Amino acid sequence: MGCERRTTTLGSERVMKIRCSGCSGGASVEKSSECMRGVLGALVEEPDVDVVVLSGSYEHEYSGVGLQALKEVAEILDEFRRWSLANLTPADCRRCEASRRLQLSRALEELSGNPLSGLRRLENLCQEINAKRARGASNCRSCRSEFIKNTLEPLLNSLRGSALLRAAQAGLKYSEILRPLVRPCFLTTRLSMEPPPDGELIDSYEVEGCELKIYRLPRRLQHLYFLVPPEYRLTHDQVALLRHARQMIVEQCPALDPNPLQARKQIARLGERLIIERAVKERIQVSREEVRALASYLAKFTAGLGLLESLLQDPKVQDIYIDAPVGTTPVHILHHDHDECLTNIFLTPDDAESMISKFRALSGRPFSEADPVLDLNLGEVRIAAIGPPLSPGGLAFALRRHKPTPWTLPQFIRAKFLTPHAAGLLSLLVDAQVSLLIAGSRGAGKTSLLGALMLEILPKFRIITIEDTRELMVERLRGLGYKIQSLQVQSSVSGGGIEFRAEEALRAALRLGESVLIIGEVRGEEARVLYEAMRVGAAGNSVMGTIHGATARDVFERVVHDLRIPPSSFKATEAIVVAAPIRVRGGASRARRLVQVVEVRRGWRSDPVAENGFGNLMYFDYSADCLRPARSLRKSELIAGIAGKWGVTPAQVMANLELRARIYESLVEEAELGRTELLEAPFIVKTNLAWHSLLEEQLQRGGVDYRELFQRWREWFDSALDQRG
Repeated sequence: MGCERRTTTLGSERVMKIRCSGCSGGASVEKSSECMRGVLGALVEEPDVDVVVLSGSYEHEYSGVGLQALKEVAEILDEFRRWSLANLTPADCRRCEASRRLQLSRALEELSGNPLSGLRRLENLCQEINAKRARGASNCRSCRSEFIKNTLEPLLNSLRGSALLRAAQAGLKYSEILRPLVRPCFLTTRLSMEPPPDGELIDSYEVEGCELKIYRLPRRLQHLYFLVPPEYRLTHDQVALLRHARQMIVEQCPALDPNPLQARKQIARLGERLIIERAVKERIQVSREEVRALASYLAKFTAGLGLLESLLQDPKVQDIYIDAPVGTTPVHILHHDHDECLTNIFLTPDDAESMISKFRALSGRPFSEADPVLDLNLGEVRIAAIGPPLSPGGLAFALRRHKPTPWTLPQFIRAKFLTPHAAGLLSLLVDAQVSLLIAGSRGAGKTSLLGALMLEILPKFRIITIEDTRELMVERLRGLGYKIQSLQVQSSVSGGGIEFRAEEALRAALRLGESVLIIGEVRGEEARVLYEAMRVGAAGNSVMGTIHGATARDVFERVVHDLRIPPSSFKATEAIVVAAPIRVRGGASRARRLVQVVEVRRGWRSDPVAENGFGNLMYFDYSADCLRPARSLRKSELIAGIAGKWGVTPAQVMANLELRARIYESLVEEAELGRTELLEAPFIVKTNLAWHSLLEEQLQRGGVDYRELFQRWREWFDSALDQRG
């Protein structure tokens, strides 16, 4: 292989890059004997490299275990080329030397292009000489025995003991052993294109032209999310068009908008023009749709987020994680159906630097060693980035996708996050203007549940939200008829900027008049202002917020001891809801569940746990994987307090709860028949308004019959279904 070769040092790695443009080998060791021979020869000359890259229209990158297997074969070949041809026959017998030299040279040549084929050739040669030895003269038998013992058997034993040939003899293909990372030449992100040899395919689907397969990796108790994007299935001509367009953009350096989102549109338009011009000049047949697709790929991998966009196009991908040091481990994700998954995507340091530049420009916030944390929202995605010195290994990222539409309580029921009875209780607490904290760990579903509970507030009531990173779907709720004033504050970990602190925003919110107050997360000095407002009733209708904590006791410890709120003020919290990711029956997979609904009683003085200050309204039955109502629910202080505020009996409050549960159950049952749109926010708002209107009609007549109320709602529901077809 006469291809140009260059070795450079990138960071701590020595990288050998072999340019294969115009080479008939195809830039693939596993598919081309010419490339195999050239790489093994290069490794003989330069064995101390960490990465080998074959660069053609596609780049194949070899490193780690695969490269070590190639180095091992190269070392064996080098040793036997130097020594095995020296003494092929005894000094007093030269008759067979020329033929043996020719046979061995041919076998070694075949070994360098296809080690498995060469091994078999050597084995056949050994069998052939053994057969001749058995029927030859005594001096020939001795000569042939020495040749087998001193030359062929050592070479065969070395080759059979090599990792590459052990695996190949076991039936694995070279591609499965070497496992190269592949990418079109105009990209930097690397992709493992070979499915795992021990993987079991358990799911497959397609999203926006991307082939997606899920493999179970039984030895690791994990899953692999295997992505084959359309950019990796381009023809040679299409790759050439993209490479030319990218090169022209780099050389021309057009004036691009500093906003990456606008710059992306500019590059797509410019890319279309450049691709068409090149296609006409080179007489390459390409359709208008193909040109648009190629231009979108160009924008995706220049101003966009590259293969991360392919992940974000999949609605089942919830979280994306890129750990430092970037490139040493694959990107991993949290999948809606298959929990945590490895992927076949490997970002490079160049990818990471490009991403952080875009995020810095979009957020307008500093990012440096002095400010090593960056938070921002990009459409429906929340992004967190960290760097040195906080992350000694370099840049790292976490991308969390927000559901494009608000979660609703019936959707949570369908997802088994909670039960209809639990949804009815939460809806009742929100409607009764109870001060509520939603607790849980990161990723437990706190913010999603908070958004669902906001839909249980009647649109007639004004809402004020306070967040540091915008996660609540304020604009969508406004589109559903809600009156919302949102306040955004500076995160305590986001660095820089002249923005209101949370406690200042909270004081401002309290001056804005009576409203339902929604706190994105209670975690700092704002807690003191919040609890003071709750104690004196200045918060208006009700207060809801999220807080980190695994149990009601954890919430008390955090509020009282960490945030320094007096225990007497903590009593302003009327209920605590706890969500958690659980491992069902101790298995490896996790599921999000609501695990506790607790009332905060009023009689305790200093410790609600020791003094029976917490009362379970609902508890999680781990054996049955569901939330169950506590026996004390009907006699709880909270239910009695709601009854007192509404001027009804506790039994009537419970009937109200049961009505809500039956309505949600009916919605979910209908959705299971294929009408999933009934669980989306617009219909849930209509449903709540419908049964509340029916309730008002009965109240005006003097009393409420909840059995009749449900029947009348059911008539409305059936009519709504008929109208929707």
